[in-house]
Amino acid sequence: MVVFHGCEKKGSWDDRRVILVSIDGLRGDIVLRPQKFGFKDNELPHFSRLKKMGAYSGQVQTIFPSQTYPAHTSIITGETPPVHGIINNRPFVPETNFSEWYWFSDSIKVPTLIDKAYEKKLITLSISWPVTVGAPATYMLAEIQSTSDSVSTLDLVRKYDVPDLFLEKAKIRGAIKGDKTPTDYDRDLLLHQLFLDSFERYRPHLSLYHIIQTDYEQHDFGKISPEVKKAYMFADSLIGNILTLIDNNDLWNTTTLIVTGDHGFKDHNMGININRLFADQGWLTINNMGQVVNWDVVCLSSGGSAFVRLKDPKNETLKKDVRLLLSRQSEFELLEKRHLTGTLSSSNKEDFVLLAKDEFNFIKNNKKPYIYKSRGGNHGGNPDEPTLFTGFMSAGRGVPKNGNIGQMKSVQIAPLVSDLLLLDINCTAKSLSDFLK
Repeated sequence: MVVFHGCEKKGSWDDRRVILVSIDGLRGDIVLRPQKFGFKDNELPHFSRLKKMGAYSGQVQTIFPSQTYPAHTSIITGETPPVHGIINNRPFVPETNFSEWYWFSDSIKVPTLIDKAYEKKLITLSISWPVTVGAPATYMLAEIQSTSDSVSTLDLVRKYDVPDLFLEKAKIRGAIKGDKTPTDYDRDLLLHQLFLDSFERYRPHLSLYHIIQTDYEQHDFGKISPEVKKAYMFADSLIGNILTLIDNNDLWNTTTLIVTGDHGFKDHNMGININRLFADQGWLTINNMGQVVNWDVVCLSSGGSAFVRLKDPKNETLKKDVRLLLSRQSEFELLEKRHLTGTLSSSNKEDFVLLAKDEFNFIKNNKKPYIYKSRGGNHGGNPDEPTLFTGFMSAGRGVPKNGNIGQMKSVQIAPLVSDLLLLDINCTAKSLSDFLK
């Protein structure tokens, strides 16, 4: 039921609802065995509670490439990237040095959970969910970032929030503070405060909420470090606040809480700059700013994977030379279109796809040499690798205490949410509902 409070739409606490939370980079192995990675029994208490209350998995296979934007879109569509259209974090535009991201929802080729909820006239809340700028959410702070000095990220966020002045009204109410673009933990805290305030105020039927600091720390420090442990404990505390909100409003009979991730992580010690390899052959030029110009073949690096295109895909002579050059390198596996099937299905526009071997990571910084020392964590590679599995924890309405449900896929979450909210999403993936009976 939708009611109006002044000019504001809000749901009823008696309505069925789903809260879908993404913890960016949530590793399945931490969901399964946190003690193995240095966590004491009481350091992830809210993860533990959620697992005991319902069902969970540490073997959630993500999509290819195992990147944030394609994965988040798969979570809310039930489709893989070649079908939903978000085939990478960034569109393939070498002329801008791949600086833009897939911010806008009109790039998605299939209906999302937000679209289906809109059709059903349900209240939706979306806080920093990727690829949602322009989506028909009732209340939304979309994820977008400035890539130039002409406009600030905060101004862009204000421009695209829904409804107009959504962020400013929350600030006036005192729900959030500050007037500068927040970063790192401050960013997650602001988004969290906005989520909690908006959820309690508008009582949405579908809530999407994205937590990101865990991803940053694992990129910088690899899979195991004090910084990564701190980030996971922080994310756990945010989940604890959501659990408390549901407790205090006595919502477990009407509410399903789903906490999942978009990908796992691998450690690396070396970086690979494929465009430098091409530049050394004279196939492209890298200017003093590190930008690619005058390219005949170019690479979009995506951590554990890289995507190579020829400007003229019919140039068989160049394609043969590129294939020979790439096949001589030992740091990655070379795939061609005929190999890109099953879980490795990709856009048909790529001439070659590269998968980094253990210890290696593809980077976009064209000022770097072809290979250089670089320690940290990456994702983007083959989703069949267990280290890239993500996690799933769920409890509440429609979720029995099934404990560990074993292997599943991230594309199965959208049809599960559809079943819970009667959204009738028509997607390829099978729902998890059968697992949870």
